Amino acid sequence: MSERTVHLVGTIPAASTREALDLVVETVGDRTGKWLPDGETGDRGNWIGRIIESLRSHPDLEVKREGDWSGYDETPVFAVRRGHSFDAVDLDYHRHFVDSWGEFEEVRRRLGRPDLALQIGIPGPIDLAFAAFGFNPIEGLRHAAPFEEATVRDIEKIHATAGDKVVYQLEIPIEVEIAIRMRLLGGPGIAWLARRILRVISASPEGTRWGFHLCVGDMNHRAFSRLDDATIPVRLANALARRFPEGRRLEFVHMPFAHAVDPPSTDESFYAPLRALDLDGTRFVAGFVHEGQDTDAQRSIRDTIERIVGHPVDVAAACGLGRRDLEHARANLALSRELAG
Repeated sequence: MSERTVHLVGTIPAASTREALDLVVETVGDRTGKWLPDGETGDRGNWIGRIIESLRSHPDLEVKREGDWSGYDETPVFAVRRGHSFDAVDLDYHRHFVDSWGEFEEVRRRLGRPDLALQIGIPGPIDLAFAAFGFNPIEGLRHAAPFEEATVRDIEKIHATAGDKVVYQLEIPIEVEIAIRMRLLGGPGIAWLARRILRVISASPEGTRWGFHLCVGDMNHRAFSRLDDATIPVRLANALARRFPEGRRLEFVHMPFAHAVDPPSTDESFYAPLRALDLDGTRFVAGFVHEGQDTDAQRSIRDTIERIVGHPVDVAAACGLGRRDLEHARANLALSRELAG
């Protein structure tokens, strides 16, 4: 890898796309990487919350249980109406792309960065289905196809306008949790999961550029999953890189090492499984930046990771900054800039 850069996972607590982009440019500066999200402001700040809420008006679905999003067990749960079938859904990725593309192009011109791509967060279709149907594995896998088809439709529309000036970040916390629970199944289980994750990429246009965000969740700044060490994300990352579809480009893999409000481990043994990481030149993003931990500890974690993987790594928070207030988000960005220097 070349010199370190700062990777922005997605959400930034700003009032608009312009404010989010300006904050990143002012704080991160020349350590901004080759792709940059638009800040995912407004109703995208709670990740998939607005998509799940939009299902209330879906003619084939009904609310089975209400939820106020105060926790992972307090989300609305849907069911297919009696006599109906759930085989189509609309998503909003293209609409948000249209809203932010002009602002992004202006920032790119201002920076003199024609190479800078717009990073678009794409929740995994399995994640959408699991969240909509109450995190029930059977219902989640059964109803993932409509979300997968809708995702591909929006990507096709975006690709028709922006081509390879966009990088899609596939965000897969449910799959990370599945991998944790399938730990005893070993390689075959991880291989099956990787093939399932990659379906949406295989169905997307040739020439599309991708990255993976192996998320552990950040609802209300609380984690959904817990990693004992880096073993599971390394196995999943290797399986995805090994099977990545031809004709598409894998640009990066982001791996979380903090757990939302909880800072990353300072124990070197937590990171030791990174010795087995095999991404064949794909950029590796270490998601350890946490403004709640002192800078010396953060620098030590960075150095440990780089010593184990054998090269410099890009740095990032474990997830988007949208669940932080502006003060803490700004502190995280400033710390990211320092750690990338």
